[in-house]
Amino acid sequence: MPAARVEECARAWPAGYVVHHYTRCLGDLSGGQVPRDMAEKTWGFDRKGDGVRFYVFDGIPNPAAFKRGYRALLDAVDVDDLEKRRMVEECRLAFDHNAAVPRALDREFPRTAA
Repeated sequence: MPAARVEECARAWPAGYVVHHYTRCLGDLSGGQVPRDMAEKTWGFDRKGDGVRFYVFDGIPNPAAFKRGYRALLDAVDVDDLEKRRMVEECRLAFDHNAAVPRALDREFPRTAA
């Protein structure tokens, strides 16, 4: 469902797509190192491997400056209050989808006792 929703927004509602990008990218840039570490330890992923590559931001030398600039661009978007509320609701949905990923991994690849 999460991938389908992102695809739907990409086709039909660009602001919704931006919301998913914002939630995923900035969330991972801000706190993604914790789930990356967990995935490495729990499922044996390599830091530069495909399983956790989306948590690695080597191309962003200053994450704080990048996040400030990204937020400034979003703040400058000219939308009415109804669209803002719609975007906030989509942000909540995106956050829920993103939080479901580790749970799905746990179901698919149960942790084993060390």
